[in-house]
Amino acid sequence: MPVQILAVSDVIDQRIHSSSLAERMPDVDLAVSCGDLPGRYLEFIVDAINRPLYYVLGNHAEEIQRDRDGRPRGPQGCIDLGGRVMRDVRTGLILAGLPGSPKYNDSEPEQYSELEMSYKIARMTPRLLWNQRRYGRALDVLITHSPPLGLGDREDEAHRGFRAIRTFLDRFKPAYHLHGHVHLYDRSKSPVLCYGETTIVNVYPYQALEIDVPVVERDRVAPTAPSRSALTGGSETNTTPGGSFSPLRVEGGGRYSGPLVAFESTTEIVNERGRAIVQERVTAGSARR
Repeated sequence: MPVQILAVSDVIDQRIHSSSLAERMPDVDLAVSCGDLPGRYLEFIVDAINRPLYYVLGNHAEEIQRDRDGRPRGPQGCIDLGGRVMRDVRTGLILAGLPGSPKYNDSEPEQYSELEMSYKIARMTPRLLWNQRRYGRALDVLITHSPPLGLGDREDEAHRGFRAIRTFLDRFKPAYHLHGHVHLYDRSKSPVLCYGETTIVNVYPYQALEIDVPVVERDRVAPTAPSRSALTGGSETNTTPGGSFSPLRVEGGGRYSGPLVAFESTTEIVNERGRAIVQERVTAGSARR
């Protein structure tokens, strides 16, 4: 079964910030933001498509808003994936996210050293290893703001990539890595790179991705889950079936398609806050249909 993903990053695009979005993209299963987008823009998208939206903060942290009491908050109805591993309730895709950019000055809130980014990854590792044991893979899609070092980044200090993210790709081998941060103005340059078993896509300013999810055997016995203390930075949400990977197909017009894997599900270890957010939106969407 195909999974439709709307991925956005860095700038508001009027083709997305449009009252016709739901009509033009009626089959979107989930949306992701790779950072540096205003919270109101993400809230518009999630309301328009009525599907879950997962995001990571960019180095400018534009997603953070203030409530009436002046307290900071993320975009309403959206799910913060930064430093977390989650399993989407509708599609079964395993997602992980890393926020921010390499540190290059003292004025932006979401900047990290290589050591700090490596620490974030270390906190996610127990969840990823458990996924590897249970599902045969650690994750399907890695969502970050910055690219890996030497893979779609630039030489200037503000837009260089993370060595830690490149090491993550070497170790956990996600099928896809979606990122932003590097603005691609030259249409002759492809936003798609292949690195080992991973297809890397710069989604600036947006990309519509179609991913095939073949159905396979569903009756699988899961291993004993790790304790909640071992799952710091990890979360799951629910169910679905699974399959195998094949290369990304470029269809033109800014659309990419290629298979990811979904899978069977039994009782899950769930981050209660994450589940409540996802199930609330899915339930509401079902009611309106």
